[in-house]
Amino acid sequence: MDEQKRLRAWVYARIPGDYDGTMNSYKVCSMQALHDGCDIVGGSIDERGGWLLRPGYREMMWQVKAGKIDCIYIYRMRQISGKEQHLYRFFQQVMQHGVKVVTLEYSLRDRLHEYRLEMKIENYAARHKLPFPW
Repeated sequence: MDEQKRLRAWVYARIPGDYDGTMNSYKVCSMQALHDGCDIVGGSIDERGGWLLRPGYREMMWQVKAGKIDCIYIYRMRQISGKEQHLYRFFQQVMQHGVKVVTLEYSLRDRLHEYRLEMKIENYAARHKLPFPW
């Protein structure tokens, strides 16, 4: 019964041009997910910076849309994107599917506030009656 309650986690890492850093980020996120009691059901890495050259990101989002994961572990939000519109779209998609996002480097909510996305995301969640992604 306890096994059924464990969250299904996806680990994602991307530091363009830094393979060792990307792999270390993946390892640290995996260890944190296990420490938090999650079952790691998959993960992906991307080595490139271009938005369209990221098969690992696309695979992760497919898993989100298919309802196969409950949470995503990333080291920092910038591994998703440094652009506000990309981050906002990412958070819209994960909220639509009830997926939580865990960042290791800092509080996700505090960082979203710095990006001026916290209010946009909270308003989107309220309008659509969705849970926050943190």
